[in-house]
Amino acid sequence: MYTVAALLVMAIALGGVMAILDSVLDLAGASETVRKLPLVGGHLDVAVAIGMVWLLDIHIVNSFIPMPMREEWMSFVINGIVIVGMIPVKDAIVGAIGKGMRA
Repeated sequence: MYTVAALLVMAIALGGVMAILDSVLDLAGASETVRKLPLVGGHLDVAVAIGMVWLLDIHIVNSFIPMPMREEWMSFVINGIVIVGMIPVKDAIVGAIGKGMRA
């Protein structure tokens, strides 16, 4: 249960970091240039999530994996991808809470 909560908190943090990054890129006039890059443009949130996991040095998903990772970078990549995958779950939970508050 704590793992899911930690992943949700990281997804919320990623949303905040991406909002700040988008505003900085727009301010610098580099938003279109970054979005046109072949690999980074469409997956900027994944790159930021992997960087965020590496910077914070967290390994949330490792408890689910029965065997240890062969290399440490694999853990960072997997954790970053899972955090990006938790964004729709976070949106669904926030939407459900919002509907419950209105009822």
